[in-house]
Amino acid sequence: MSSTMNSFLASGHSPPWLPRDVSEGRKFAWWAELMFLVMAFVWFLIAIIDLTLYAVDGGAGRLAIGIFGLFAMVICFLSSIFLKKTVLDAIDQGRFHDAKNDSVIWIIIGFFGFAIPTIFLILTYVKIGDALMAQTPAGYQPYAPGTVVAQAPAPMYAPPPVPPAQPAATAGQHPQQYHAHQTPMHKCKNCNVQYPMFMHSCPNCGAPKE
Repeated sequence: MSSTMNSFLASGHSPPWLPRDVSEGRKFAWWAELMFLVMAFVWFLIAIIDLTLYAVDGGAGRLAIGIFGLFAMVICFLSSIFLKKTVLDAIDQGRFHDAKNDSVIWIIIGFFGFAIPTIFLILTYVKIGDALMAQTPAGYQPYAPGTVVAQAPAPMYAPPPVPPAQPAATAGQHPQQYHAHQTPMHKCKNCNVQYPMFMHSCPNCGAPKE
């Protein structure tokens, strides 16, 4: 029986780890859930009485009130169930922002319960807001909507081309051109004729290479 009640009616005890303001806001939300159930029963009685009187004496006004009472009864009953899932369970799970935002919806719907749940839910909204404000770092100012402008990425820096290094020429000298087909030569000391280094003797006078 208790497990069935806990499936749609939240516990009246707050978790011990909740901040003080959030714990107080949860108590107000629990009373709002309870008031939704009470108002659903009240609307049920109103609907039954007016429909019974309509069946006995007639009257379009009694019929309208009876039908509206049934409609309001269903709204109040469903609100008590979904209030637990969206606000009370969110608080128990630490999702304070979700609980605060969802409580706004039930503040509006609470007017079907003669505004009694609305009063408790407004207190819930204020208490959770105070707790979130206390946790905000000092000097924190969120950007206003539309003030953040995305900047285009900066172009990649390309270094200037470096010219190839030139070999430094010795002062007073000009670089000599070297040809791969040039053969080293040797000068004969006897007749001063130049001949290739790979020869062992002078082709002109026959003197051996020294």
